[in-house]
Amino acid sequence: MLQLINPIKIFVLITFLIGLIFLDKQKTENKILFLIITVCFFSELFSSFLKFYKLSNGLLFTVNLFFHNLLWISLIFKYYSKKIKFTLLTVYILLTLLNLFFGEGFKTINYYTFVFGAFLYVILFLNISFLKLKKEELNFFLSNNYLLLFSPILFFLGMSFMFCFKSKELTSTLIFSEIKLYTVINYSVNIVYYSLINLYIYRERKLNHA
Repeated sequence: MLQLINPIKIFVLITFLIGLIFLDKQKTENKILFLIITVCFFSELFSSFLKFYKLSNGLLFTVNLFFHNLLWISLIFKYYSKKIKFTLLTVYILLTLLNLFFGEGFKTINYYTFVFGAFLYVILFLNISFLKLKKEELNFFLSNNYLLLFSPILFFLGMSFMFCFKSKELTSTLIFSEIKLYTVINYSVNIVYYSLINLYIYRERKLNHA
């Protein structure tokens, strides 16, 4: 029962409610962000339901991770040309389908789909950061938009580290007493992730009411 109401699930619920109430959804970036939060919220909700009835959640998490990463990639695409958008989206969707039908399959979580999408986003983020730094557009790094783009970085890196090895021995390594490595990384990156999203929402609301 504890797994159904763990702190991360509560944090996701709080973030969803904050986004629902306070996020200005007229702005394109905010619309995409709210979709991301909504995907995360319903994923946690349905996963709790499946766990309660002891049903497989592999396909649920595969679909969730695909759309989660796709939405973040779509958000950062505003800084790229249509040609790059089309090419990268085609590659991402194609590799996702290949992995689903001929790779990790429908019954288990498609970890490599997440890892590919995560690293694609991180590369796009680093490229934009480098270009802005090269042009000496330092205000970009202080903007709320940059905070939004940075929000998932640690989450992507931390979870990719766990997923790419697909090793139960690694993720089950005990760090503190009975606390596993996976639990430490999962809780840490999620707390940072949702905290930054909430900070973005707070700053966005503050800017709109300035």
